[in-house]
Amino acid sequence: MRVAFTSCKQQPTGGQIAAANPLPDHLLLLGDSAYYDADGSSMSAVKAMGADTFARHATGRLRDQLTQPQSANLVRLRELRIDPIREDYDLLWNGACGAQVGKQNSLKHLIPSTLAAFQAYRDALDVHDPTTFPGPADPWRSDIKERGYRMIDVGDAANPSRFHLTDGRSCKTGGGEAAVLGPAQMSKLASSIFSSPTKTVHIVASGSVFEARHGETRMSGQAEHDKMLELARDHRILLLSGDVHENRFAVPYPAANWSLFEATSSGASLRTSVTVGALRCNWGLWKSRRKP
Repeated sequence: MRVAFTSCKQQPTGGQIAAANPLPDHLLLLGDSAYYDADGSSMSAVKAMGADTFARHATGRLRDQLTQPQSANLVRLRELRIDPIREDYDLLWNGACGAQVGKQNSLKHLIPSTLAAFQAYRDALDVHDPTTFPGPADPWRSDIKERGYRMIDVGDAANPSRFHLTDGRSCKTGGGEAAVLGPAQMSKLASSIFSSPTKTVHIVASGSVFEARHGETRMSGQAEHDKMLELARDHRILLLSGDVHENRFAVPYPAANWSLFEATSSGASLRTSVTVGALRCNWGLWKSRRKP
């Protein structure tokens, strides 16, 4: 099984993945598929929008991503399963914490709009058809509920693997110090890992890195950070992350049966120094080793 992963607006990465031989079986999009507060917009402009204006703004940005030729060709490959998660830019704006926004009377009207836009994006990826995405004048649904954590079993009985698609934005509060995933998601994640066969490889899709020298990381929420390390002591866990353009484990961890591994990839970091320098093929590929 081959799992590709990237984040942060994927072109021209989409063309590179589509040209891979063999083609990956799965593609995980790890957030920031669109930038709602950039490219001619701003955080203040988004905050000033009404629900309908923002819904059309967000769907427009996601439509641009879906219809970009390289991305559209990738989406149409029916043999490639694509699963996206969200980060701050394709929730609302840079650094947005959904749980806090949802409590602010002046901003909470934006939540149904962003849920509707991203659900339409998921739906188009599920059917491998960018043309099914809503047009500029189409109505948008205001009754979409956040999916939150999702678990998907992949692989086979001899080589089981399990995807854990996390939502690190909808429940995030206090910059992550209070919660990144929140108690409900962490409970579901832990239960899903504990209930699986010991040989299962767990692929945790995360919009933010576990640890890094700067920026938003899982280190900000100490309880959730420590829980992940606890889970990794006795289970095979690989965290695939996006958002920032590097990751780094801060300290060596004590020896245990297993350790937590992480790989991160940003499709926006196209060159050695993000936008300058040598061109890079910046998407990740995880390959499972099949056992008889």
